Amino acid sequence: MSRITFDTNVLEGVIDPAHCAGAADHAACVAINTALRAGEIKGFFSEACVVLDALGKSDKVDVVGSARIATGSQVTEDGTIVVSIGTTWKRTPIHPRFLQTIHAALAMGLHAMLGPRRFGDGLVASGFGDNFYEPYGSPLELVARGETANEVLAELAKQNLGRAPAVRLGLEYSARDNAQGELWLQGLGRARDNRERKKVRAMVNEWADGETIAAHVGHQNRFFCTHDRAGDLGQRSALHPTHRAWLAEKFGISFVSRSELAEALG
Repeated sequence: MSRITFDTNVLEGVIDPAHCAGAADHAACVAINTALRAGEIKGFFSEACVVLDALGKSDKVDVVGSARIATGSQVTEDGTIVVSIGTTWKRTPIHPRFLQTIHAALAMGLHAMLGPRRFGDGLVASGFGDNFYEPYGSPLELVARGETANEVLAELAKQNLGRAPAVRLGLEYSARDNAQGELWLQGLGRARDNRERKKVRAMVNEWADGETIAAHVGHQNRFFCTHDRAGDLGQRSALHPTHRAWLAEKFGISFVSRSELAEALG
């Protein structure tokens, strides 16, 4: 059974082909949707799809910039004290249409992929139930997915792709405002005008793309279905054709459009 990663920009159309009615690839959306429902292929989306891509344009800067390190503790029934440390962000509702797509995807058997894991700013989605993430056979399998994803993200960073540009920009804005000791995420929230906010949004989008690519490799999926062709970032985007070629060679990623995927599935 082929394992397929669906990028945010193609997910809605394959979950409900009515959303791409009239589009040139409508037949492809129907074919992929049919294959998913029949269990002929297994579909996945990135946790970044919910944590980052689901943020509206007006929310991306403010929500990401609101990040703070938070700690908590609880005592279990056997008296063990469990201390948790992580990042908290400003709460903002997901757009109802996007939320509907995620719930429909889960109902069809799709799962979120476990992406890179880092202390302090790792992405973890919650509130969607126990079937949100793909089940794992053993703890070792879970660790292996995360470690592989981390390795891919590190390789992207060497090319100044994925999360790395967002980190650099956040640190740059913090240094400019002489804000010492804050998270790079808080630095992103220091965007001063529309030009800088647009730049932050682009970096957050690139961050999400990097997380999705890393998760795809970590889960050993076959096809990466996306319509993202780099956009405003051009060659600074991990999904630019130049970098797609490098990623295909190094990690064996097969990038396809919905039409190409439908054709490959026959």
